[in-house]
Amino acid sequence: MYNHIKYDIEKKLDLFDIIQLFKREKNKQVVAFDTETTGLNIKLDKPFLYQAGFIIGSTIVTYVVDVEKNPELANQVILATHELAKKSEYLIGHNVKYDLHMLANMGIEYDGDNVLDTQICIRLAHDALTQANGGPPLGLKEYATQYIRRDAKLHEHALAAERTSMAKGYNLDLIGKLRKFPNPPTGYKSWTKGALEEIFKDVISTYKDLPEDMHPVYEAWYNSIPEEITKRMTSPFVQSKDIPYHFLNRESVKSYGHMDIYYTIMTFLKTMPVIKTRKNEIALNIEQQCIKPLWAMERVGFQINKKYVLESKERMYNYIKQRRADVIRLVGYPVAVGQNAVIKDILINTFKLDIKSTGADELDQLVSKLKHENNTSGVIEFIEVMQELRTLEKWYSTYLLRFINEMRNTDRTYTQINQVGTVSGRVTSDFQQFPKYGILDKEGNELFNPRQMIVVSKPEGYVGLGYLDYSQIELRLQAMYTILVGHPDLNLCRAYMPYECFYQTLNKERIAFDYNKQEHIAHAYSKKWYRNEDGTEWTPTDVHAATTHVAFPELDIHSDEFKKLRGKVGKRVNFAKNYGAQFNRIKQMFPDYDDATIHNIDDAYYKAFPGVKAYHQYCYELANQSSYATNLFGVRYYGLTGHKLINTLIQGSGAYFLKLRMIQVHNYLKENNYKSRYQMNIHDEMSFEIYKGEEHILYDIQKIMQVFDDTLVPIVADMEVSTTTWAEKKEVEDLEDVKRLLYSEVKTS
Repeated sequence: MYNHIKYDIEKKLDLFDIIQLFKREKNKQVVAFDTETTGLNIKLDKPFLYQAGFIIGSTIVTYVVDVEKNPELANQVILATHELAKKSEYLIGHNVKYDLHMLANMGIEYDGDNVLDTQICIRLAHDALTQANGGPPLGLKEYATQYIRRDAKLHEHALAAERTSMAKGYNLDLIGKLRKFPNPPTGYKSWTKGALEEIFKDVISTYKDLPEDMHPVYEAWYNSIPEEITKRMTSPFVQSKDIPYHFLNRESVKSYGHMDIYYTIMTFLKTMPVIKTRKNEIALNIEQQCIKPLWAMERVGFQINKKYVLESKERMYNYIKQRRADVIRLVGYPVAVGQNAVIKDILINTFKLDIKSTGADELDQLVSKLKHENNTSGVIEFIEVMQELRTLEKWYSTYLLRFINEMRNTDRTYTQINQVGTVSGRVTSDFQQFPKYGILDKEGNELFNPRQMIVVSKPEGYVGLGYLDYSQIELRLQAMYTILVGHPDLNLCRAYMPYECFYQTLNKERIAFDYNKQEHIAHAYSKKWYRNEDGTEWTPTDVHAATTHVAFPELDIHSDEFKKLRGKVGKRVNFAKNYGAQFNRIKQMFPDYDDATIHNIDDAYYKAFPGVKAYHQYCYELANQSSYATNLFGVRYYGLTGHKLINTLIQGSGAYFLKLRMIQVHNYLKENNYKSRYQMNIHDEMSFEIYKGEEHILYDIQKIMQVFDDTLVPIVADMEVSTTTWAEKKEVEDLEDVKRLLYSEVKTS
């Protein structure tokens, strides 16, 4: 264990001492930094403490400066630390992009290229397992507690207790003011905290759900609370998370800051040797290069249509009330979506059904069974209303309330992108969860679409939103893997290229398609190719139709029933099997079918794509023979079963391919000084705000995205543009099409 020396910098001489200490160390391996801030908004909040540190021999030196009390000195400390960092191998932080945002909000940006996030180190030094499956936690204190010191959360617990105490004080003040009022909720003798919680536990409740004569008292209490707290509140009560750290005992927060640096450095020291021993420096290098592009995207954010959000809130609120009234009509009293025991009791005792749980899958299967039996008791409507309310209330709290809270101070929303949120390497963010389509009422009218609230920043000179989305990238990589394991799958390969086809030259010479030749890959879609077996013209295989045809061979592939099953069965099975789903999972997905039909559906995937079965077998054999597997870009995954490896190799290859292209796109925009802004990666899609006159960049970026020198399968990125909202993007074919869409609609808007 390393020794630990702490410095509180209060004057320039203290900073000089730190610099002299640093100069004594010849092996300048790492400088760590962190911030304690006024809040979590990556554009609006600022640091009130800055802490940093480094290693001297067997000692970790940490230092803290109070930004709020000594802003000029703090600036000097930060700039000096940046100079020390440039003389070191790495500048590290835990969730480092967040702290880079905080410094940028002070007007200070680090321009070195050696930034590293210790979350990356944790991910790459351990087996590719989620925490639930035995993998490491990514949180600093959680990781430190498990791998460095058992008491690593000591200072965090002290601050949490102080925040809880402060929140309790505010809430007790409110309860004291309201206690005198009559008519508390049923079951309560007075307006206690429990009585208020009974009102406020409802996700759509506000203080206006209290008796009207209590409203002025509540409003006066709310207005007496510091704005730094109210702007964070998502509940009518003050919660401990609403108390900012700069409200807490400053010396306690400083101690917490010192230990954050200590644990960050210890995490680096523990993980870096493992990464090198496991020869995962390729992944480390790619992830490190991603930090600044992701940081730049996060600072762009998304323009929000406030009016639409507020109108959607009103629509959702009224519709939730309407559906709750339907529940009362059906069973005689209100039932909350979280009252699973009550729902189960109603199904068993009122509707005389045998059910073990009220989970979404089981209720869906029950409804399917009841419809098949033509049940008319009203239970189908009851279940469907409760399922609908679960979704409605989740959307209401997850999307609407969050954005309305953010809209108090800005008309843009910002989110962080987690580049190690999955073991495969795929990035994750709040926006990854945005549904493609909106939520509808029972008549089919749209209540709210999260993508509809994202609009073009026209006052700033932006004329549209641009989107480039990889076309079935993971299925293309799956086709490539069937080739690499020695079993090229005819159907899957022909879905994306003219495999086992030929074209004719003007001299009638037959040229066979060769996926090892990049010129053939490049012209896979621009030449006429003919199938070897019958000379008919090649058209891409419909992979979802192929599975559907094997599962239901009796159906005419041109019939409406077949087309319906292509989406309902074929598409769902293909993706499920690609993720390693087995028979029981397929059975859960299709409760309407008997076991014989389920077996046909389950077998159809491998019969349609036998090369994929060979790839799956390869994964099982590899997992048995080796402690690790390597994706297409040299990234190693340790500790995976063959079942887990099936998806991880494909998803991981797609993830790192996207990350490499993301780095290139970021550099392209930066080097050419374009005003167009790279907003975010969302799944396999890149989104941009297009500045007037720069629409051509979409084609340059498309070319960058489609380059993969070693590919055996063509990679395609589809292009879409919108002049209104994210939800209303339209496919475009060429530059003239883009200009026509952007500028004709700009003139008329």
